[in-house]
Amino acid sequence: MVFGEIIIIAALVIGFFLAFTKYPSVRFGTYLVSLLVLAGLFFKFFVKKYDEHQRAIIFRMGKFNRIAGPGWAVVIPFFEKEFAKVDIRTKMLDLYVPVAFTNDDLRLKLDGVIYYRIVDPNKAILKIDNYMSGLTNLIVSQTRNLISSLSMREVFGKLPELNRLLADAIRRATWKWGIDVPMVQIRSVVPPEEIAVAMQQKEIAAQFMQAQKFRAEARKVAIEALGEAAKKLEDRALMYLYLKALEEISKGSGTKLVFPAQFMNVMKGGFGIGTGLNAAGLDLKEAVEKVKEKIKTT
Repeated sequence: MVFGEIIIIAALVIGFFLAFTKYPSVRFGTYLVSLLVLAGLFFKFFVKKYDEHQRAIIFRMGKFNRIAGPGWAVVIPFFEKEFAKVDIRTKMLDLYVPVAFTNDDLRLKLDGVIYYRIVDPNKAILKIDNYMSGLTNLIVSQTRNLISSLSMREVFGKLPELNRLLADAIRRATWKWGIDVPMVQIRSVVPPEEIAVAMQQKEIAAQFMQAQKFRAEARKVAIEALGEAAKKLEDRALMYLYLKALEEISKGSGTKLVFPAQFMNVMKGGFGIGTGLNAAGLDLKEAVEKVKEKIKTT
């Protein structure tokens, strides 16, 4: 069986050789197929493709040689190798500092995001063992150092400035690793619970005092307006308002008032007092309420 296969293979080789030497079309087809095979082997083992956002660190005989990409790059096997591939797009890294102390010894917790990108793949790969771990530790330490130089009032009052200062501090430290930090955004700064409660109570107290002030001013204006209108009233109108207020107070539970007989005619008829009040520009109901309030406070 083996001998028969050898004879078949030998016959095919001899036949191909005779056709190759006798027919030009066979020679052309042989050359074309050989070229295609060689091109396929070349692209498979010698050529590497990198996207627009990718860069590759190429070593030649164990030493850094070049940065490849984007596009196609020729890497010679056995002599060269792709040591690492780097993404140069801008990325986000969470900023979380559980404890940071201000220069007035208050404890804060910060949360935010860092934007960074690799501008020199050679440094990012060869100057530091793990640039992600180094960047994370550097961000936390630089944030704590910056917070320690500020008071709590400065931290809360200058958040945009704090973002800029933090980005500059991190950028100066990471530039030697080929990493740029274009922007830092601190999303939240959380003070200790007792400080937060005290700040809320202070705000509530300030709002309460402001409301009290507004009410006092309104009361003052109303009393002044009532006094100006009362100057135009006659004595009978004033007595009528006083008695009317007493009547309203007596309607409350547990209150009993006794009116002199000579006042009853005033209460019933008013002798045209209502007309005098309207002429004086004073609302009767409002005037009675003011007199009631005055009686209660005296």
